[in-house]
Amino acid sequence: DEDEEEEEEEEEEEEEPVDTKPELEEFCKPKCVKTWVAYQECTERVEKDTTGEAHCTGQYFDYLSCIDKCVAPKLFHTLK
Repeated sequence: DEDEEEEEEEEEEEEEPVDTKPELEEFCKPKCVKTWVAYQECTERVEKDTTGEAHCTGQYFDYLSCIDKCVAPKLFHTLK
């Protein structure tokens, strides 16, 4: 019984993991303004497109890639 109680106490002491990625993404967004502006300009062009074939997938992925490149080193540094 004592062993079970000790195990329960140890489990209670462990902290819940915190996902720091959203916070790091917010931190990195200002560093990716150029790709965000390119994406916004593209969406304005697409809204005016009448063919229905235009899209901004490339610009959106460029923006996400910029954020990911900024976040990754900081995120993996904090992992245990």
